[in-house]
Amino acid sequence: MKMGVNAWIYPGSFTVDRILNESAKIGYHGVELNLSEGGELDVFKVSDTELRRIKELAESLGLEIPSVCTGLFWKYNLASPDEATRRKGIEIIKRGCEIASKLGARCLLVVPAVATPELSYEEIWHLSKTSILEAASTAEEYGIYIGVENVWNKFLYSPLEFRSFLEDVNHDYVKMYFDVGNILFIGHPVQWIKTLAEYIVCVHVKDFIIGERRFVPLLQGDVPWKDVMKALNEVGYDYYLNVEVPPYRGNPLKAAMDSKTALEIIMRD
Repeated sequence: MKMGVNAWIYPGSFTVDRILNESAKIGYHGVELNLSEGGELDVFKVSDTELRRIKELAESLGLEIPSVCTGLFWKYNLASPDEATRRKGIEIIKRGCEIASKLGARCLLVVPAVATPELSYEEIWHLSKTSILEAASTAEEYGIYIGVENVWNKFLYSPLEFRSFLEDVNHDYVKMYFDVGNILFIGHPVQWIKTLAEYIVCVHVKDFIIGERRFVPLLQGDVPWKDVMKALNEVGYDYYLNVEVPPYRGNPLKAAMDSKTALEIIMRD
């Protein structure tokens, strides 16, 4: 497995260039970049020339861009009762896969749905599945996995249900982006890893204190890291562990530095 970091670990004022340079200096193997509306990585405005430049810079620093992430699916819900909102989400998947391919990434993180009370659970399932499948051919065209992430969205809250959803979608390029910290609030990570097994194409890591219901830096919470690593190894996972935590207030680099050290301990043990 390799050590990766999500760009959100740095202050929002950091440019992509600085994120890549600092991550290389700290010693990460890869950086997960985030698409947005506006800014350097605007999902609909960033140019091919700029994507090529970013990829070349990463390579010159000895870095990979293993995956691409975005928070836009909370706004453009793939299971929204509003068709225009769903269509925007579908277009973001398609464009995100194109961007991921040009950056040399393996997968695009996708939030499958945000459950809302005005729709039945069955309707949410159907709309999410339909939206993802509409974009799946584009994912296949670019050779990018749609990594459906487990999040606090009131949808797919058990490992068996999550697997059933992926089986129902039934597409070679629709897999799972597993978030260890997110799982701890609703279940046991080892159970999820063993149940989803071959579907897992990328992993987010952060820690979580169950009693306080809050995220904390790696090795400061209740995630059973030795068990998690053992389970990941047993199912044959050998890609990136991408740290996803916010920056510390006191120093723009310390969270990334501390997380790199923690990752080394987690992977060594």
